[in-house]
Amino acid sequence: MPIVFHSMFAATNKFNLYPNTEIMTTPSTELQTEILKSKIMELQSALFFTESASILKLPTHVISDVEMDEEGQIWFVIPRPMQQIEAFEKEIPAKLDFFKKGKDFFIKITGTAFLIADREEVRNNLALSSAMREKMNDEKVIGVKVMVQKTEFVDNTPKPTQNWLQASRSQLSSWFF
Repeated sequence: MPIVFHSMFAATNKFNLYPNTEIMTTPSTELQTEILKSKIMELQSALFFTESASILKLPTHVISDVEMDEEGQIWFVIPRPMQQIEAFEKEIPAKLDFFKKGKDFFIKITGTAFLIADREEVRNNLALSSAMREKMNDEKVIGVKVMVQKTEFVDNTPKPTQNWLQASRSQLSSWFF
């Protein structure tokens, strides 16, 4: 079952309007960002899909070198398209699927991708490492920033197998109940 992180603020029952209700709180945004960052750095490769309704769309790309800033935005580079960059939308609904062979989990991210063609904007962004800024200044690539809106962390850890007696007992109970 996936664990879904949303960018939400925890509600409080300040005035005790509903005394018999329990208010669930989610982990803080900073904690969510740090967990997401560590898991993404562990996986390090993803498929980048654009979900634009435009006639001219960016193709799907495999990305292997990503960075996250303090605001939880994901930065990476893709090869510059053959068409003029102005022909593409600047804000594109996008999806990132992070995975790595041999890992028992993967991450699906939905958000808005921004194409960064302005070299001056890249140079002035101190949230990025110097290596990423250097990559984004290459004329053969274009920088992409994804503002994360929804994250799904899917754990594929194999469940322990039941012995034949437990399996038959659960099968019988499912038939009768």
